[in-house]
Amino acid sequence: MLDMARFTYYFPAISASFKHDIFTRLQRLYFRVQSAFISFQRMSRYPSTFKDVPLVLTEPFILRGYRSTHQPWSYYWKSLFHKHNETINVWSHLVGILCMIHLLYYYNQRLKFFENAHSWPFVVSLCTAIIMFMCSAFAHLLHSKSEKIHKTCFAIDYVGVSLHGFGSGFLHIYYSAPQWYYDKIEYQYIFILLLLGILACFLNCFAQYHFHPPYPPLKRICQFLPCGILWIYSVIPLVISLFPLNFPLNSSSSLCHLGQIILFIVGATFFAFGIPQRFWPGALDFIGQGHHLFHLCIYFVTLLQMHGVYWDYEKYQRIIDQRSKPDLIFCAGSMISLILWDIVIVWYFRRRLGAKHHVH
Repeated sequence: MLDMARFTYYFPAISASFKHDIFTRLQRLYFRVQSAFISFQRMSRYPSTFKDVPLVLTEPFILRGYRSTHQPWSYYWKSLFHKHNETINVWSHLVGILCMIHLLYYYNQRLKFFENAHSWPFVVSLCTAIIMFMCSAFAHLLHSKSEKIHKTCFAIDYVGVSLHGFGSGFLHIYYSAPQWYYDKIEYQYIFILLLLGILACFLNCFAQYHFHPPYPPLKRICQFLPCGILWIYSVIPLVISLFPLNFPLNSSSSLCHLGQIILFIVGATFFAFGIPQRFWPGALDFIGQGHHLFHLCIYFVTLLQMHGVYWDYEKYQRIIDQRSKPDLIFCAGSMISLILWDIVIVWYFRRRLGAKHHVH
C-alpha cells in the first residue's frame, strides 16, 4: 500500500495536480494494458519450437513461438499481428516511435525548434531515439528469415543502440550538466561520446559476426562492455547533477533522472542475465521474458529522460540561454557522422559474412 504522506515527503516537488494526473494516467494505462493483454492472448500463435529453427535464431530458455525461416517477406510483415516470442519486442518499440514523434511535436510547441538554437540538442536526441526504436522494432520483426538476415538486422539494431547512447549524452551535457562541468568538457565530451558510439557499434557487430553458437562468454563481454561504458559516460552529467543525493528530492527533473538511471539498470539486468525466463524455461516465451522487460524499461527510460531534461531546461533556462548558441552544423553533423560511421561498420561486416558464405 502506497503511503502518500511518506511519498509526498520524499518527493515534495510533485504537486497535488501532478499526482492526480499521474494516477489518472496509470489507471488508464492499466485498462489499456489489460485490454491489450486479452487481445494478445486471443492472437493466433506460431507453432515452431527451438528445435525447428537454426540454433543462431534461438534464445536461451525460450522454447516456443519461433517463426519459420526462408519464408516470403510478407510472412514476417504479417507476423506483426500474430503471437510469437518477438511480438512484445516489436510492438513496445513501435509504440516508442509514435511516442517520440508525438514528443517532437509536443516540445516543438514549447521550445520553438526553428527559432531557438538552444533547443537543437533536444531535436538531435529525439531523432536518435526515433531511429533507435525503428532499428529495434524492424530488426525483431524481420530477423527470422535467415541466418544472414538475422545478423544484418541486429547489426542495424546496434546502429540504433549506438545512436541512442550518443543522443542521450548529447542531451545530458547540454541541459542537465552543472555549469562548471559544461564549461570544462563540452566539446571534448561530445567527441569522446562519438568515439564510444562508434566503438559500441563496431564491437557488437564484431561479436555478432565472429562468434557462433554455442556462444562463449567473450561474445557477451564484447556486446555488453562497450554499451555499458557508453551508457555510463552518457549519464555522468546526470550523476554529477544528482550527487550528493539528498532526500527529499527538490525537483521533478531529479526524480525523473533518478528513475531513468534505476530503470535502465533494472532492465539491463533482466536482459543480460535472462531473468526471469531462466527460472521458468518455456513459461514466458510469449510475454514476460527479460528481453520484453528490457524493451519496456527502455521505453520508459526515454520518456523519463525527455521530460527530466525539459524540466532542467525550464529550471536553468537563464543560464543555458547565456551560453554560446549551438551550431546547427555541429549538432546535425555529429549525429550524421555517427550514422555514416555505423553504416560503414555494418557494410564491412556484412560484406565479410557474404565473402565467408561464398567461400563455403
